[in-house]
Amino acid sequence: MGCGASRFVEVNGLRLHWAEWGAPGRPLLLLLHSLAAHSHWWDWAAPLWADRHHVVAPDFRGHGQSQWASSYTFEDSAADIARLLIETAREAVVVGHSMGAYVGAMLAAFRPDLVKGLVIADMLTGWSQEQAEWARGQAARPGTRFATREEAGASFRLSPRDTRAPAERLVHLGEMGVVERGSGAWEWAYDPRVFLHPPVDPFPFLPKIACPALVVRGRESGVMDRSGWQAVATAMPQGKFAELPGAYHHLILDDPEGFVALVDRYLI
Repeated sequence: MGCGASRFVEVNGLRLHWAEWGAPGRPLLLLLHSLAAHSHWWDWAAPLWADRHHVVAPDFRGHGQSQWASSYTFEDSAADIARLLIETAREAVVVGHSMGAYVGAMLAAFRPDLVKGLVIADMLTGWSQEQAEWARGQAARPGTRFATREEAGASFRLSPRDTRAPAERLVHLGEMGVVERGSGAWEWAYDPRVFLHPPVDPFPFLPKIACPALVVRGRESGVMDRSGWQAVATAMPQGKFAELPGAYHHLILDDPEGFVALVDRYLI
């Protein structure tokens, strides 16, 4: 595991953070994290690309070290990433996990000039009333407070919890996913309102994605089932699909080496 160099930039009136690996002159690989996560979720996969690519993993608005905002639609996040690419005058291969995959797909559909390849990793393809109620509950929960960063790391759990990832990876995510507030207590860095996003429905814009695209699911995933996985891939003109054996929804944590190998084999 290797944390990337930390950078900040002003985008659409917000101070956004990203981590980066590799030389800036190499082809750009943009990694987009999942809901209520942060750029450090890529700390095991990103270094495996760093000898060939300039790897950049932003924190979405309201996540990680990026500034909180008044709105958290998928369009907002896609617009932030588009502006980041425009200001650097570069196009990228975009690799997104879960919510990051949704935002990456939206970016590829509506800003094809910025995306030359797309990886959709274990993305949710529908939004039920039960899921909407769960999200509202998450947004309304009182914030958890910890006495130390280490306490946060020890208490961190994935959602969903199924994983093959070693315990030390979860500890690292918990420790890197908190900030120290003015009172001296440590709290989760993300804004709870990020859960109040619009319903998920990628199928209206998936056919607009013209670039080469790969859809990857963890074979044991309970989030992206086989029918949704195949439907997403076949909805895109150049869509391909692959499975990562033994991995669950959090496939970039379960088997980062296997995930990178699949992306390299099918897309890069």
